[in-house]
Amino acid sequence: MAESFEKKIWETLSQVNVNDKVEKKNGLTYLSWAWAWGVLMEYYPQSSYIINPPTTEMDGSMTVSVTLTIKEDNNEATRFMWLPVMDFKNHAIKSPNSVDINKATMRCLTKAISMFGLGFYIYAGEDLPEEEKQAQKINEDALNKKRESLIKAVEQSAQKGTDAMGEFWKSLSIEDQKLIGSTEKRRIYDIAKEANNGTANG
Repeated sequence: MAESFEKKIWETLSQVNVNDKVEKKNGLTYLSWAWAWGVLMEYYPQSSYIINPPTTEMDGSMTVSVTLTIKEDNNEATRFMWLPVMDFKNHAIKSPNSVDINKATMRCLTKAISMFGLGFYIYAGEDLPEEEKQAQKINEDALNKKRESLIKAVEQSAQKGTDAMGEFWKSLSIEDQKLIGSTEKRRIYDIAKEANNGTANG
């Protein structure tokens, strides 16, 4: 029963689009804890959480943690989440004050909720090693350059009319066609139609 309930929670919360509820600061993505808790209450109003005592580390920094229990009738599922108390640069704070601890605790609660599915995808790349993050960026840059090059090539074929553009488009791989996208294709096709009209008028 517990496994099927956890699956139900995941399928419910992971479908919620959080894109317009996130904030970006210093390259990090944040989801409002109040909004996240409100969504959880909307679907599972019997849920509750426990704020565990903060842990003081050897260097004087602190780690907060929460235990979140999602409940519906006789079914319940629990997750434990921890988080260092960090500054705006995402560095651990030594001897944090009560405000720092409070902010970290509520962010920790948000991450605990995400472990059940809500907004999970916004944290997907957070724990990647720096090398992998850099590799991802290089790959994205390469794809963007390739897309720009492909678009220019299609535009050049469009200058010769719709037939020439059509032939060139067919010569592209499915992957390249998807990379260009249907929106760009329609825009460039309009250029090809204008080229046809110019030829006819000439």
